[in-house]
Amino acid sequence: MPDVGQKIKEAVGAVDNLTKFKKRSKLQASYIEYDKFTDSNLHEGYFCYNCIYWINQGGGKCMLVENDGPDVNGKVSNVIAPHGCCMAYEANYDKIHDTRSPSEGVAVDTEKNKEKITTADVA
Repeated sequence: MPDVGQKIKEAVGAVDNLTKFKKRSKLQASYIEYDKFTDSNLHEGYFCYNCIYWINQGGGKCMLVENDGPDVNGKVSNVIAPHGCCMAYEANYDKIHDTRSPSEGVAVDTEKNKEKITTADVA
């Protein structure tokens, strides 16, 4: 088992690597905001809110996609909206609450959420 110091070094390295990425524009990332979901339970479905790259600080931000510029529908919001999504979406399984029943072929508990379908399955 790695010690705490090793885990900290790994975490710092991961953050350092993320800051070296060149961010993409909203159009390059195929980003879209789904306005009909602004008041929805964002724990269900594929939304920026459930993405590992989304940060909620002073308006939505993303580690991979620029905040400004138009989305694929031409809407300019200057944030990465929690009810948005793009092709870089990567599920944060700690935020998603799967409401499907086990009979639908997907485990309901959080640990088994990792077996859920991903955007790769959808796209």
